[in-house]
Amino acid sequence: MVLPLTFRVVVGVCLVISITFCILIARSTKEKTDYEHVTGKITYLDQKMGDLPFRDLGSYRYLKLNGYEYPFEIYTDDQGPVMDSLKIGDVVSAYFYKTGHTEEEGVNRFMQFVEKDKKVYFKRGNVVVIIGIVAIAMLIALCVWCYGLYKKGKIPY
Repeated sequence: MVLPLTFRVVVGVCLVISITFCILIARSTKEKTDYEHVTGKITYLDQKMGDLPFRDLGSYRYLKLNGYEYPFEIYTDDQGPVMDSLKIGDVVSAYFYKTGHTEEEGVNRFMQFVEKDKKVYFKRGNVVVIIGIVAIAMLIALCVWCYGLYKKGKIPY
């Protein structure tokens, strides 16, 4: 479907995309207690799991917990050494959310926090927030630019 280039269409599309980014930002910035939570023994912890990861070997950790059906894929980036201090058999608490993709893929990629004995071993970065804010700012700039084009008569309302 191709939409006509009008001021209304541009603003409408920007609004829909901005709302989507706001939802993603809100989902990634909750307090720890607002996420789903499971506490259990670590039954698997490694940098690979089957054919995963597909990219950035060494930047991911795979964690299975007793009491949760899916393994977690955790992008550790610079937090890898902290995660590597955990061992199989340690009792940890995991804070996460899941989506339909979790059930389809059989892997939960939405880990937010991992803690053991009240010490945080993993905290999700804020890249989603940064990307979301930059994208929303760019969408606002696009709307302002299109408003200028509308006022000059270059695009219809």
